[in-house]
Amino acid sequence: MITKSYHKGLRQVVMALTNWAEKCFGKTLNWHKLPNSGETLKLMVPNYKLKFISGWSNYSCMVISHKMKETEMGYRGSKSEFVTQTETVKEQRVDGNYCIAKKQTMQLRCTLMGFERNYPVKFPSKQLNNRNYSTNKKSCQSKINPWFITGYSDAEASFIVSMYKTDNAKLKWRVSPNFSIHIHIKDIELLKSIRHTLGVGKVRKNSINTAIYRVDNLQDLQVIVDHFDKYSVIGAKVSDFVLFKQCYELIKKKQHLTQEEKIVALKSNLNKGLTQVLMEAFPNNVPVPRPQYNFNGIPDPFWISGFVSGDSTFSVSLEKSKNKIGYRVRLIFGTCLQVRDQALLIGIANYFYNNILIGKYIYESEKREYILLQIKNYSDIVNKIIPFFNKYSILGVKSLDFSDFKKVAEIMETTEHLTESGFSKIVKIVEKMNLDRNNFQSSVT
Repeated sequence: MITKSYHKGLRQVVMALTNWAEKCFGKTLNWHKLPNSGETLKLMVPNYKLKFISGWSNYSCMVISHKMKETEMGYRGSKSEFVTQTETVKEQRVDGNYCIAKKQTMQLRCTLMGFERNYPVKFPSKQLNNRNYSTNKKSCQSKINPWFITGYSDAEASFIVSMYKTDNAKLKWRVSPNFSIHIHIKDIELLKSIRHTLGVGKVRKNSINTAIYRVDNLQDLQVIVDHFDKYSVIGAKVSDFVLFKQCYELIKKKQHLTQEEKIVALKSNLNKGLTQVLMEAFPNNVPVPRPQYNFNGIPDPFWISGFVSGDSTFSVSLEKSKNKIGYRVRLIFGTCLQVRDQALLIGIANYFYNNILIGKYIYESEKREYILLQIKNYSDIVNKIIPFFNKYSILGVKSLDFSDFKKVAEIMETTEHLTESGFSKIVKIVEKMNLDRNNFQSSVT
C-alpha cells in the first residue's frame, strides 16, 4: 500500500531533479501546463541534443518551436498533410514525462512529435523535409527536352475540337477541345514522361493495343497552348494549331455558348473537317480558310530526335546478292510523310546534307500522295545518322530499334557480315526489330 511518506519522498526526488535540470540548462521549467494544453494539439519540435528522444535533456514539458500548421489535428488523433507534397503522415507519437502541478499530484505531460522511426539523425526537425514518409509511389519519369515534345507532336499529336449534341447546352451542342497523342501501347511510358514534363493531362490505355495522352481541362489546355506558342510545331500541323487556338480562345471566353457558328466555321478546316452530322446541322456554314504556313527550317536538333522517335524507321535490308553468302546487308534510315509535308521532309534531309533535291534520298509515290526520305549509304549512316542520334537520343521503344541498328553497323564495320557466322548474327537481330519486336521494353531516359 502506497503511503503518504512514499508520495512525499517521490516529490522530493522530482524537485531534486528539477533543481539539477535548472543548474544544467539555466532555464526555469514550467511544470503547470503545456503550451498547447486547452487547444488542438500541434506538432512540436523538441530540443534534441542527444541521440535519443526521451529524457530530461529535452527540457521536460517544454517545446522549442511549432514546425507544421496542423489544421486538421484534434485532441485524440492527428493526420498531417504537407501542402507541397503528396505524402501523408499516417501516425505520430506522444512523448511524455511525469511532473507536479499546483495541487501536488502526479500528472503526465505530453508533447506530440513525429513518429520515432523517422528520427535516424541527430536533429529531428530535419526529418520534416524528408519525402520518405508512408508512400508506395514509384519514382517519377524523367523530364524531356521541350523541343523533343514538339517534334514528337509534329509526328503523332492532334489538336481536336469536338462537337456533339446534348440537352444541357443552351444551343443543344457541347464543344470540347483537347490535345491528344494516340499511339501503340508499347510506348505508354514515353507518354507518361511527356505528361510528367508538361505537368497536365492524363495517360491511359485506350484499347488492348493502344494508349493515349489527353489534355481536355480548359485550365490545363492553357499549358499546352503556351508550350506550342514557345516551341512551335513546324510542319503542316501549324495550321491545325492556329485554328485550335482560335477555338480555344472563344471557348475560354464562353462565346461558344451563344455563337457556335464561329466554332463550326473554324472547325471546318481543322484536321478532317466537319462530320456529316455537323454539316447537316449547320448547312449555311462559311468555313474559315485554313491558315497557310511557310517552313522556316529545323529549330533545334531535339526536334528531329522527337519527330524521328514518332515517325521514322531504322531498318536493315537483306537483299539477294551474288556474293559468297548470297545476301547483301544494307542499313536504311527512312521517313514517309504525306506530300503536304514535303518542305518539312526536305528540311530534315538538308539538316544532314546541303541542297537535297527530289530524286536523291527523297522520292515521291506514284500518285504523289506520299513523299519518302531514305538514307542508305553506309558512309552516311555511320558518319552522320548514328553519331547524331547518339547525341540527341531516340526515346521510347524505337530506341531499341536504333540500338539494334547500331549493332548491325558494328558487325559490318568489321566485315563480319560477309561471313556465314556474322550474317547469322544479323539475321537474329533483324528478326526482333520494328514490327517483329514482340518482347519490347520501353527505355525512356
